[in-house]
Amino acid sequence: MLPAAGARTGIVTAVGLAGVAAVAQSVAVVIGVVTGAEPAFLSWPLLVLFAVLPAGLALGLLLRATPGIAAGVLAGAGVVAACGAVADAQVAIDASRMARPELLLPQVEVSPAWLGLGLLLAGKLLLAVSGVIALRSARSLPDDTSGRDRVRQPLALLAAAFGLLLGIGALLGPYTSTDPLLLDSAALDGPPLVLAGAVLLVIAVPVAAALGVASRAGGVASGILGGLALGGLPLAVLPLVAAWRLEFVHPTAGPVFVLVGAGCLAALATLPSRWLAVLLVRDDGSDGAGLPRQRVLYGIAGALAVLAGASAIAGAMTPLVIGPDGQQVDSPVQFLLYPLGLGLGLLGVAAFLPAVAAWVRPVFSVAWVGVLLVGAQVLSVPIAADELPIDTTHGPAGWWTFGAVVFALLLAVCSLVAGVVEREETGRPSAVSDAEVSGGIGGKLVGAGAALAGVLVLGAFLLPVVHSVDYVPAALSERIDLAFWGVLLASLAVLGVLVLVPRSGRVSAVALLIAAIGVVGLRLLESYAVGRRYDVSIGLGMWFAIGAIVVLAALAVTVAIRGRSTER
Repeated sequence: MLPAAGARTGIVTAVGLAGVAAVAQSVAVVIGVVTGAEPAFLSWPLLVLFAVLPAGLALGLLLRATPGIAAGVLAGAGVVAACGAVADAQVAIDASRMARPELLLPQVEVSPAWLGLGLLLAGKLLLAVSGVIALRSARSLPDDTSGRDRVRQPLALLAAAFGLLLGIGALLGPYTSTDPLLLDSAALDGPPLVLAGAVLLVIAVPVAAALGVASRAGGVASGILGGLALGGLPLAVLPLVAAWRLEFVHPTAGPVFVLVGAGCLAALATLPSRWLAVLLVRDDGSDGAGLPRQRVLYGIAGALAVLAGASAIAGAMTPLVIGPDGQQVDSPVQFLLYPLGLGLGLLGVAAFLPAVAAWVRPVFSVAWVGVLLVGAQVLSVPIAADELPIDTTHGPAGWWTFGAVVFALLLAVCSLVAGVVEREETGRPSAVSDAEVSGGIGGKLVGAGAALAGVLVLGAFLLPVVHSVDYVPAALSERIDLAFWGVLLASLAVLGVLVLVPRSGRVSAVALLIAAIGVVGLRLLESYAVGRRYDVSIGLGMWFAIGAIVVLAALAVTVAIRGRSTER
């Protein structure tokens, strides 16, 4: 069956834009993106190859009458390209702090070559735009007939896990360098935009993989997985080639993680459906009995929450940095890992109870970001210690906290998949009734409360909750470091809750609001944690946080009693 004319035209347009993006990136790497420095090795042939691959593969698939797969390839590659554009923009600020030997071997003075840099960024952003156009056009394609419905749910979880592995590999150090001019810092302790691009990647790739698998448009799911793998390939190959070509560069585990993640995503994209069914579905003779039902997904989410909670508590109990004389150094916000870990652990146990599991699942959709909020502040300490002119070693707390972050990200993806399964298997009534749409008193109260809570939440995360001469607070108005991104993600998650509440069922809305109260509560507890060690003064952010908690609690009560949200 031929796709609709509109879908074909849109995908052809997207492939054309991807071709323009490939040309722009190719010209950029040939003419260079900096002045005053040259690449550490002959890298432009590889860079041109990686720039051309997404458009070339999409064109080949389109010519073979598989427009859905072509659209998916552009969408997946576009996700990685958008994150890469954020990281590459660091060239405009300070290229000498970047660990990118394929682009430059830093010298004393390095400045951006604006033509080359502009073409590089424009090419990556244009590839991302082409992916959006292709994905929107593919919606009108016929449903997938490859027989993947039976494996769609376990495949989504597996794809998200491999996507997370790819993202974590990108966060780690790409290599080690003995040349003082070539930095070998990981993205976690890299410059702001490099860190931002890596953080976006570690979130966007697993989410795109899970949501991509859920697509039923013909071939799009396979294409997205393949596009993500294709986009992640340069993150592994270029550092490994640098280690092979340069005597002063040595490989590390980061690119290997990326390569394994990309390879597994590519395998999921290309394996025949019958093979996937053998691997992922237990065939016991019943119709669809092998599919992981909601209870199984709730159990997986509960286990991940327990693991994240246990890791957080271990991170609170162990040293973070060990000085040259054996002195243990920790962060005052490590104290927050105790209530965070305990709360996640209890929620994880509750997820195993059938009577309350459905209530807990929406809480997981927000609670995971609390780990990022606290974990980013804790991990910023060993990163800062690495920049000191003394020998320090990382204590186990950093690894435990990093493990909690990984489990939290997996929990977010699992909760997302479980939510999709709920909608597909149980069905839900319309979130807003006709009477409420017309402006009932309940709807007005909830809307006004959500708007007020949004303002207060923004103030709580924008402004510091505490001031001290001995402590640098984390806030959106403070310096951009790892802690900043944790605060940003937490604020976006809570604001997202306030957008979703009027559109959710009553139980889900109350659960989301309770989770939001917990995240803002962690923000408020920062003042207590810091005050336990240093002399502090209260910041404006604390008063906003208190106000936000009061309004969120009142909003939860309103929704539970007479809110705009209807019963599930």
